[in-house]
Amino acid sequence: MRPIQTGVLLALGAWLSASCGGEEVPERLDAGQPSDAGQSSDAGVAVDAAAADPSEVLFRRDHVLEISITLNPADWAVLREEPEVIGLPKVTCAEQPVETPYHYFEGDLTIDGVSTTRVGVRKKGGFGSISSARPALKIKANEYVRGQRISSLESLTLNNNHQDPSLISQCLGYGLFRQAGLPASRCSFAHVIVNGEDLGVYSHVESINEDFLARHFADDTGRLYESGGDFWRGQTGGFQPKTDKVNPDCSDLDPVVGALEVGDSELLETLDAVVNVDAFMTYWAMEVITDHWDGYANNRNNYFFYHDPTSDQLHFIPWGIDALFAGRTRTTRPSSVFACASIPWRLYDAPETRARYLERLRELLGSVWSESTILTEISRMQTLIEPIADPTGTRGLRAQIEGVRKFVETRSDRLLAELDEGTPEWPFPAGEDSCAINLGEINATFDTRWDTLDNFAAGTGTTNGMIAGVSVTSSTGYSSAGLSEESQGIIRLFTLLDDGTYAVLFVIVQDPADIMPGSMPIDLVNVAAIMAFYDPISDTSYGGGLLLNGSLSLSRASLASGAPIVGSVTGDVFEL
Repeated sequence: MRPIQTGVLLALGAWLSASCGGEEVPERLDAGQPSDAGQSSDAGVAVDAAAADPSEVLFRRDHVLEISITLNPADWAVLREEPEVIGLPKVTCAEQPVETPYHYFEGDLTIDGVSTTRVGVRKKGGFGSISSARPALKIKANEYVRGQRISSLESLTLNNNHQDPSLISQCLGYGLFRQAGLPASRCSFAHVIVNGEDLGVYSHVESINEDFLARHFADDTGRLYESGGDFWRGQTGGFQPKTDKVNPDCSDLDPVVGALEVGDSELLETLDAVVNVDAFMTYWAMEVITDHWDGYANNRNNYFFYHDPTSDQLHFIPWGIDALFAGRTRTTRPSSVFACASIPWRLYDAPETRARYLERLRELLGSVWSESTILTEISRMQTLIEPIADPTGTRGLRAQIEGVRKFVETRSDRLLAELDEGTPEWPFPAGEDSCAINLGEINATFDTRWDTLDNFAAGTGTTNGMIAGVSVTSSTGYSSAGLSEESQGIIRLFTLLDDGTYAVLFVIVQDPADIMPGSMPIDLVNVAAIMAFYDPISDTSYGGGLLLNGSLSLSRASLASGAPIVGSVTGDVFEL
């Protein structure tokens, strides 16, 4: 049996935790720094910048914020356990529910020794970032004190890096989007402590709200929307209005729907009247270059857009970019094109705009994607966070960061090689389910023991099925189970295939208390699962996807150390 490398265990675990204007490109700066921030690693310059904009002190590149939050212990216990409620509707263009899954609790906040009392603190996130051990947090300065601000900001977003074990993807990615001339959040690192409990390194990401809009647009009174819908006819009702949540008027989205329905010869002019197409081309290409597979173009998830009153156009804003730089090989689509969503699909379908996109992709690979500059920035970030996040080098942080380096070193060559072979084909038709690719059904069994995640071969298992034309039927399986670092229940299964590769199955149970005899549906909130292939020679994972329409069944299960974990999992594998 060939050995299983540490890298694939970490990478697949992170993957399982996942799920959602036309200016010239500026001269290359550091990949983690916006071109307009006025910051520097020199402390004196940073102070000068903060004098002009007090919020700059929260986004220094040379510093990890020390953030301490104090809550009533009972409130903290409730906050961290609040679940994402299945089926609870969000405020959208189509409906405006009153109930919310997450609630604010009053607390005190200290950042680098400067205290702000009576702030609102709530949990944030859904599938991909929800955690009770290290919950992502939203801090609202004026929830209990009218007009209160934190270094001039109304709110702070503290992301737990649940999808990103390298810890650097968000800050690195947002910096690259900003360098491309796009409105994108500032980002810094934060060491977060709540009620004396050290939660480790978080990414402090600039919230997308009125403060953000005022920084990037001459008029910040337009309508802001978050992902949830698309611009195919009949699908705009899922968008989440952020500036008008009571009986929102989303009629400004209708012209975009109509513009996508005109002929090819009219498309560019008609669409550009309502969407800044030049800026969107850059946004689209940057999602591809950074492999933001969980963004708008590929997964119709994790983005904002703003209707700018000055130009009367929509501008797209990246969000939730904690699953970048994976470089996964997909079996059904090219690497250089994401076109699952309506706007990129329509633009790629028309010859003129397809050519413009491919040209923009090449331009950005030659300008913003400077490998040496990005690699230098990665080293800077690692030096900054490693003493806090992984002082002994035993938790795999270095291996994860090395994976990001490998992506950076190979991404341009990979994309250009594909482009040089000719115009990539996009194989899927238009529509809501255009990229919902069912690769096949997998059925698996496992028989292992609890508390064995450090020994992948602690138990046995089998898989059966055909995934993307590849047989995954095998009776030579190795399984293990236990708690993740995020205190989630994990069941892991490797089965050896005839060609020496492995079919890998990860199952995650959000609340370990649910690990007991019985059956649970794979609902992506309480239970999720993902399947992939693994090549031990190259130490790379590829293919596969998310399990849907399936279930986890346990015939024997207990959280006692060494207790038998016996059962099965089944589902359809959908490529993302």
